Amino acid sequence: MPTVGYVPFEETTRSHEAEWLRDFLDVDVQIVNAVSAWNHSPPRPLPSIHEITRALQPLLALSAVVLEGPGAFLWAGLLRTQGYAGAVTLLPGLNPRGWRDVLATAVYQRFTDRRDRVFVGSRPSAALFAALGVQADVGEPYGIDDRTFRLRPEAERVRSELELPSGRLLLYAGRVEQDKDLYSFLQIGLKARLLFPDLAVVVASHMVDDEYITPILKNLDDASGVYFAIEPSRRQLADLYNIADVFLTASTSRFETFGRAPAEALICGCPSVAPRYDGFVEILAQPGGTIVDPKIDRFDGTPLADEVGLLRAVYNVLTDPRRPAREDIADVARRRFGRSQTMGMLRNLVDGSTRKPGSAIAPACLELPEAWHEQLAKLATLKPSDALAWCWNHAQQERLAKYDEDFQADVRRSLCVPPFRQELVPCR
Repeated sequence: MPTVGYVPFEETTRSHEAEWLRDFLDVDVQIVNAVSAWNHSPPRPLPSIHEITRALQPLLALSAVVLEGPGAFLWAGLLRTQGYAGAVTLLPGLNPRGWRDVLATAVYQRFTDRRDRVFVGSRPSAALFAALGVQADVGEPYGIDDRTFRLRPEAERVRSELELPSGRLLLYAGRVEQDKDLYSFLQIGLKARLLFPDLAVVVASHMVDDEYITPILKNLDDASGVYFAIEPSRRQLADLYNIADVFLTASTSRFETFGRAPAEALICGCPSVAPRYDGFVEILAQPGGTIVDPKIDRFDGTPLADEVGLLRAVYNVLTDPRRPAREDIADVARRRFGRSQTMGMLRNLVDGSTRKPGSAIAPACLELPEAWHEQLAKLATLKPSDALAWCWNHAQQERLAKYDEDFQADVRRSLCVPPFRQELVPCR
């Protein structure tokens, strides 16, 4: 049985992803907790290069490793400077966030191998990485846990467990943080309740920003019809998707590349509504999926939730006499996102297969600050090992990171997917 090395997104004593690799690919997995500072948002200064090098040493003798997070590009370079001769599969998990991520992708390109694979969750995200010189495959190898997230005839029990009323239900599941635009979701939900008085508005979350949610809670009372399910179990979350009449997100976040929550909803048979943005477009391209064009901020061109359009979509779902059967929605979604189907993307860890020729995605029209171009040009003149070592120049990183906010706005603009084209237009 082959052994695959694994560096998780953050330090852990138990990696579920490693267990999935064992279960679905029949491999042993050796987990190494490399310091995850670069994966944090915002990235934190790295510990010494010697500390990370020592942490990665157990992987050097293996033929394949999986590296998670934006820091994966750096870990790949470090492995190869130590003589690692195997293949690397990189799962960044996030869209590029700023200078440090741009730097990491640039340095990684000095160490690439034809057997390497990079997976991101959407075509717009792949276009962003292509603009930075990295060709990525589109897909979420871990998919959705179709053992837990599925049609569940017993799901109604969750109402009593979470003290939810009978009647229709509008659901949001995910992080309660500013980039997820929960304010817009609640505005839409409260207006929908004027049209459907029996509609309960439910927010389910495992990650809550207390500073963000406090003003929300102050403006809601028992009569608002809004319910919060904080830290539901995975089974309870699956039950919520099963009893919900419609799932809604108003998010235009710059972070995640794969629309996990709407995919979970669909695989449980729940119709889902989201903005036409990043991975949502591909996720919702099936029965039960509805996308709504976002508004564009007239000052900086970034996308904003169209609350009127999303409310209209929710109304249409709730009143459509010909809405798809939940069984049909779930069946299509399971074949598209079910983990039992998607884990095959990682067969390269076992058979050493490479990217398919001709699968490149055209780069997004991503503008980098001139100061970044200048520094990247200097790094290109260095030996690969010296370019990698420069990543530990913390003073320079802080200086160049001051342009991150403008870059993030450009990323969000690039993640918009206009309805009049199927893929992003390449830069000329």
